[in-house]
Amino acid sequence: MPKPSSDNPVLRAARHWRDRCLLNNGSVFTDDHLWTPENIKSLVKHFVENLDEGEGSFLDKLKKQLAPSPKGVKQLAAEMLWVMYLVPEQDAMHTETKLQNIRQVWEWSGDPFPDTPFELEESLRPGIRHLSQAFFNINIWQKLLFFIQKMEKWTVDLPTSEREVRLKEPQKFEEWLGLQDEAASLQLRRILLYLLFPDDFEPFTKFQKDYIVCTFALKFGEDPAAFNYADLTALDEKILSIRKKLQEDGAPPGFDFHDEPYVKIWWPSKKDLAQWYQEKFGKNRVWVLGKSQLVKYWDEFQEKGIIAIGWDELGDIRKAGDKQAIKEKLSELYGRKNPSTHALACHQFAHEMQPGDHVLFKKGPLCLLGHGIIESDYEFDETRPALKNVRRIKWKKTGSWKIPKPRQIASKTLTDFSEDNYSYRHWIQFVFRLIYPLPIIYTKKEALKDLFLSEDKLDTITNALKRKKNIVLEGPPGVGKTFIAKRLAYLTIGYKAPNRVRMIQFHQSYAYEDFIQGFRPREKGGFELRDGVFYSFCREAIANPGHRYVFIIDEVNRGNLSKIFGELMMLIEADKRGPEYAVPLTYSLGNVPFYVPENLYLIGMMNTADRSLAMVDYALRRRFAFIHLPPAFNTDQFSEYLLENMQVPEELVTKIISRFSELNKKISADHANLGPGFEIGHSYFCSNAGDEKCDASWYTEIIEQEIKPLLQEYWFDKPDTVNKEGSELLKGILQNSQS
Repeated sequence: MPKPSSDNPVLRAARHWRDRCLLNNGSVFTDDHLWTPENIKSLVKHFVENLDEGEGSFLDKLKKQLAPSPKGVKQLAAEMLWVMYLVPEQDAMHTETKLQNIRQVWEWSGDPFPDTPFELEESLRPGIRHLSQAFFNINIWQKLLFFIQKMEKWTVDLPTSEREVRLKEPQKFEEWLGLQDEAASLQLRRILLYLLFPDDFEPFTKFQKDYIVCTFALKFGEDPAAFNYADLTALDEKILSIRKKLQEDGAPPGFDFHDEPYVKIWWPSKKDLAQWYQEKFGKNRVWVLGKSQLVKYWDEFQEKGIIAIGWDELGDIRKAGDKQAIKEKLSELYGRKNPSTHALACHQFAHEMQPGDHVLFKKGPLCLLGHGIIESDYEFDETRPALKNVRRIKWKKTGSWKIPKPRQIASKTLTDFSEDNYSYRHWIQFVFRLIYPLPIIYTKKEALKDLFLSEDKLDTITNALKRKKNIVLEGPPGVGKTFIAKRLAYLTIGYKAPNRVRMIQFHQSYAYEDFIQGFRPREKGGFELRDGVFYSFCREAIANPGHRYVFIIDEVNRGNLSKIFGELMMLIEADKRGPEYAVPLTYSLGNVPFYVPENLYLIGMMNTADRSLAMVDYALRRRFAFIHLPPAFNTDQFSEYLLENMQVPEELVTKIISRFSELNKKISADHANLGPGFEIGHSYFCSNAGDEKCDASWYTEIIEQEIKPLLQEYWFDKPDTVNKEGSELLKGILQNSQS
């Protein structure tokens, strides 16, 4: 179900109220002016300053409070009540009852209720899901109090011109609301923002927004703890950016975060959580352990593969009795009146934890340090100087994961998070997605962003990689070979998964022992067999046949390829992959066979302008598809990138394209010394690490410091040509820069 359209009766009613009352001090139901500073002040005097929280119904007390006020104030109160009723009260109040209450308050003024006021009945019918949660469990008199106070600030304190500006710009209105905010009125703030600007704000509670932001941060590969959840404006902006991101990824316009599949991401059902827990943990429990006294032993816990609980004075907890007995013993030992949580922790650590259970070790309420699986029963180890109550554990992953404040951890020393409790299991799911993030889907659209290739060219390259499993991207300096290779890797894998991409660089000293396997000296003398980087990467790919892996080799033609690849020269062929072609390696102990798996792809990169390089081994050429990457000066993507991303002036962009296109023609035509492989690439102009302004001075520095030295190498025996071409590149630039 999409978000309510602008034609929804509630949103139409809100616009009617905004245009007639918030802007022009008019009336919802008549042509009079009721929302005036005078009426608002009088309402504050009679309602706010004479609050009656005693016995009796809301309407009975309101009638007494407004009795001395002018009739316009009573009619204003009726219209304010109508605004309050725009939010359906969990269907607790029927539309007829709301109509009756509004009519009753209006008629206290002595005037009959107007005939057919603006869509009154339609606007009061429940029609917007989840909007009512804003005022759930808040008394109607509190809502009206908050509303009157806000309207006093709006109508009395703000001139009409400023009100116009804030009603035209949602962020300006939100900024004003933020200045008036009190903790008690956050929910009213949320409702007002949504009713007035439904395209810019979501009808969610602060709690819901927190969960949406921190959960979708994980989905998009962001750090959920880096966001300031106390900044309400930033929270609303982040929700809007999440909506735009999801729509870019294919979500329908105006989708509702409460609909499938989005709600499963940030607020899964109890059934979904139960299924997820069963699939991940089975019958095993999940525990969270940690307190300040234990954190200082964290290094030891990792090194020795243990966890400990403390309270050594209890001795062997198994002999201390049941929970009540442990509680009494702790009270006796430490003088605490009610050590129930500590007694429970000790009892659970000794009796309830089981081998196979999962443990998360925490450092305070906002940080996790590790995840492991219990391997032993409880032990009381008297040989230890401290923390004698221990269990052995296999740490699966250690590190430091910051927990966003909305998801902070329970403060107890030991907590069983496996209970059939929605909050606990929701937290567990979030935390495991934090520790073991889901890979981010990498699409062709994302690969093409800021890539100066056509979609057809990218398809040609990816098809060659899938067919041949090995490609070489070759081209002159500065055509973005490394940039393209990484994007090809993610596109081949299907996800932005850096752990499944490995990149190295060949050089003249690179050897088989570095790449595949060889003996290396030990620190204490002698030699040991060590696996090379490609061998290890192949083993990782073999262990995970359901995933693709990409190995990138920069400067592939700088090494002695026959010596580096050795017997793998055959194994990397597309039709020689798999265990049936396994061979024993040169240094393998016991003739253990080795093969290159089918799920591993090789991308080499080669600079065609490197004079020091020999011809690529013909045997290697036959095993790779070679893709030539020319400079992209004449592509639309290049000019758009300079104009939009780099903010380069249009006149300078035109000069860069024309001058380097002309220079590359001359380089390409110089067959005696250079040729097409020596053309100059576009990437010299595509990076700006700082806040440098990309103007004539920026261009001049690139020419003087990067391009001219390259030309001096190209035409080392023709200094006049270097000076001439350098001058052509700077012609008219230096004068403009100085002026």
